[in-house]
Amino acid sequence: MKISLFLRLTFGLGIAIFIFASALRASLDEILAPLPVAEVASVSNRKIQSVQPVKSLRSVSTMQSLLESAPPAEEEAYRADAILASDVQQAITNELASHLRIAGDLTLVALRDLPDLSGYSQPFLVQLNNAPTSLSRGNLLLRFQVENEKGVLGEWTVPFRAHLFSEVWYPRAQLRRGELASPSDFESRAVDLLAEPNAVPAQLESLLRHEYARDIRPGKALVWSDLAERALVRKGDVVEVSAVTGLLAITMRAVAREDGSDGDLIVLRNIDSSKEFSARVIGESRVEVIF
Repeated sequence: MKISLFLRLTFGLGIAIFIFASALRASLDEILAPLPVAEVASVSNRKIQSVQPVKSLRSVSTMQSLLESAPPAEEEAYRADAILASDVQQAITNELASHLRIAGDLTLVALRDLPDLSGYSQPFLVQLNNAPTSLSRGNLLLRFQVENEKGVLGEWTVPFRAHLFSEVWYPRAQLRRGELASPSDFESRAVDLLAEPNAVPAQLESLLRHEYARDIRPGKALVWSDLAERALVRKGDVVEVSAVTGLLAITMRAVAREDGSDGDLIVLRNIDSSKEFSARVIGESRVEVIF
């Protein structure tokens, strides 16, 4: 009885061990079995897509090849002796400046394209067919023709805007009426004289024998109305009077009744007789009477 029971237990335990081993082997086979083809392909694709540097390097390589194969930007090439538009404009400017005999730096800005004469060779000449008598602010219409060794190349009418730059006087500080004009009172600045037509050019001659006609503030260009010719004779001054008649010259003294600059005719009073007479200013505290 005991042996029969022992055999049963042994047989049952063997069956259980066999079933457990079979299940364990099946699980191990599933674990070690190769992945399905579709999943492997999917995982492979995801890995390839995640390798960004490869894609970036391909893009850079492609861009470099495109840049290397791209044609260079086109540049207009002219012969060394070709007549360029800038040459024509400068020649027109020089011709106008010579015609008007102006002082300063004349600049012309073409408001329309100049003719293309790059197919012709230098040297060339520009002739103005309607030059103005003076310059003013605003547009300027010029008619001109160009010629070279082949003859007249054509005639054109082109609008220009003119600028005339020159150095003018600018006060450094407040200037008082009646003070003698001096270059040390000013600094020079470049302005467009067509925009400031009354500005005084920065030349020593423009200040000689001048005084300030009114109080002048700094920051604005000095204009001609700010200056008055310096009075060589002041009202109340005792001046020397030369009376000339033929070969006879008489000198006397008189009192000026008004201010006078060089060449001005002023009224004086005789010191002895108190009679008034007129004489012309000829110098510092000097006048002359001509009979």
